[in-house]
Amino acid sequence: MFNEIKDYGFMRNVINSPNRPMEPRNHFSKTPIIYDSLFFISFNTTGNCILGSSAVDNTFWEGTLLYFENDKELEQYNYCGSYIHSTTSDGKFINEKMIALADDTGHINVLSIDEDNTIRTTNYFRLADRVPQVDVWDNSSRILGCGSKSIYIFDFKSSDTKPLQRYEWFHCDTINCVNTLKKDTNLFLSGGRDRLACIWDMRDPVAASLLYTNEFSSVTSIAWNQQDNNYIVTGTQAGDVYLLDKREPKEFLSVLYCFSAPVNRICFKDSSNFAVCGDTNEVLIINSKTSDLDIVYRNEKHQGHVKGLAWYNDVLYSCGFKQTLIKHVI
Repeated sequence: MFNEIKDYGFMRNVINSPNRPMEPRNHFSKTPIIYDSLFFISFNTTGNCILGSSAVDNTFWEGTLLYFENDKELEQYNYCGSYIHSTTSDGKFINEKMIALADDTGHINVLSIDEDNTIRTTNYFRLADRVPQVDVWDNSSRILGCGSKSIYIFDFKSSDTKPLQRYEWFHCDTINCVNTLKKDTNLFLSGGRDRLACIWDMRDPVAASLLYTNEFSSVTSIAWNQQDNNYIVTGTQAGDVYLLDKREPKEFLSVLYCFSAPVNRICFKDSSNFAVCGDTNEVLIINSKTSDLDIVYRNEKHQGHVKGLAWYNDVLYSCGFKQTLIKHVI
């Protein structure tokens, strides 16, 4: 039984008087501002959480990363640490005290959480273009990122800012999404505007293999079933999700229309159920146990586009525009 319980909405933006003179801004805020657009949410293994917001509709683009001790503090918006930076669309815990933050200026920032919950930059890597997504592996210092048509793998412990690996030109258009097989640092996925979904094995002389080509639209999200790694789900610009089997490349097992908008995130709960969100106010949970994809839960409580999803135990959290954070108990 799937029941939606609570919607957390917060208005924390600075509001200026309409007759205040327009002054150019060229510096970051000294205190955290929680902007309208929430882009990502991530938990680590001990239950700490990060939430990312960005001011993408202002003349000065700024982002705020908030750090919470646990899910209860998240639900009360009682953050204990923060980091002010350029706008961003993704961030992941590398381990309990380290964070990889994708930056719209073309950086991957490595952040450390100190004992007093101060968050500071300990390393950074420069890519050629905006970084739409990052991902990590379990018990690894490696970070996966993408920019334009290239894929990068970095070691956050390295003093050399050059990537361990850089793969170029397998995709012939912008890469939108990446995802790792958490338990194997050689394997990851990518999807792009060229309508390709690819599976990568860094041990092979030619690392990339074509998993699936969508006939109609670009691949905007991709996720590996971590408990049964034969199966992969992709989401598209057209709002569909496709269930793929890596043993049967270039074909799909099942397809389901979700939204009349692009799919933003796909997030597996277990071997059968995964959550989906997109540029709409809906959050879906889909069951893939049989060859058919079935919607088992639908929530339409968001006030704008939904950008981020994360599971913590059996609870799903979603975040998006209009500063909306929703807890879904399943």
